[in-house]
Amino acid sequence: MAKQLTITDIAKLAGVSAGTVDRILHRRGKVSERSRAAVEKVLAESGYRNNIHTSAVGLRKGFRIAVTMPASAEGGYWHSILEGISHATEEFSDISMEYSFFFYDRFDIYSCRTAYEGIPESRPDAVIIGPTFKEETLRLCSVLKEGKIPYIFVDSDVPEAGPAASFTADQKACGKLAGKMLCLLSAAPPPHHGKTEYAILCPEIPGMKPGPGYEARKSGIMEFFSHCGLSSLVHEISVPVLNTAESERIMTGFMASHPQVRCLATMDSRGHVAADILSRHGISGISLLSFDLTSENRKCLQDGSISAVISLHPELQGYDAVKAAIHCLLYNDCGKENSHRMPIDIIVAENLPYHRKIYTE
Repeated sequence: MAKQLTITDIAKLAGVSAGTVDRILHRRGKVSERSRAAVEKVLAESGYRNNIHTSAVGLRKGFRIAVTMPASAEGGYWHSILEGISHATEEFSDISMEYSFFFYDRFDIYSCRTAYEGIPESRPDAVIIGPTFKEETLRLCSVLKEGKIPYIFVDSDVPEAGPAASFTADQKACGKLAGKMLCLLSAAPPPHHGKTEYAILCPEIPGMKPGPGYEARKSGIMEFFSHCGLSSLVHEISVPVLNTAESERIMTGFMASHPQVRCLATMDSRGHVAADILSRHGISGISLLSFDLTSENRKCLQDGSISAVISLHPELQGYDAVKAAIHCLLYNDCGKENSHRMPIDIIVAENLPYHRKIYTE
């Protein structure tokens, strides 16, 4: 393996000062275009990878990072974000980081308020937020902003909150992709669908407004079908996620009264729940699409009860959130383009064995 160049090595090869190289690598301060071109040429030829912590090896100060997001069992979507955070902590182990976790029930606004209230008391240097309740998130961000504490969003963004960075999927694009996948999973692509109809399962929680990410996802899927002239063939099924018996009754009743529905999509990660209901009631011949490659959805892909899963790489969101926090804390550099979009993957049974979690783009 070739020796990793140091900043001093790069400076000598480019004919500039080490300070100039440091400013280019960390995007701070002004440098001439001639110097920038010389340094970038050396970087490209050497295959240099800029580890943001290399200039902080001698750093002895530790940082306190608060993490708040919905609680999740192992193998769940939010747990994958935590795996990404853990991976980043190991990679940047020369920087001392102490974490405080404030988990909440994503269906309980009071649980969220309690978790958020404890964050300022932990005196964090930076906060990673998985927002579910918009108004509560805005209030927390107001307190953090007043204390000049940088905060980073994962999963969903609240643009008006002004985060230092956000790592989220383009939810409208996810919706459009879901619409296209449903068409591809049907007997024939548009516009030759025959009598095939489609349904989307929309989670409903009493007293809780849908999050901005969910609304964008739903808008995207309906926009796709409208563009194809198929809006009349799409049905929405509202299912109360906190009442499993009622959800099952609604779903089975709908399927019984709509025999032409052959393709079904869940607007969240509960594809495995829909697959279980279909199986137990002997409803076959349905192509099912879900979001998020959770452990349960992975099993359903393997046994064929789910046809495809759209993955948003939550582990990369967690990894990049820690990386952004380090940038802010070490260099006071949160970047000019602070809204980052995650890769969107389609996982089916055939490529599932080769799917790997990624931690760098």
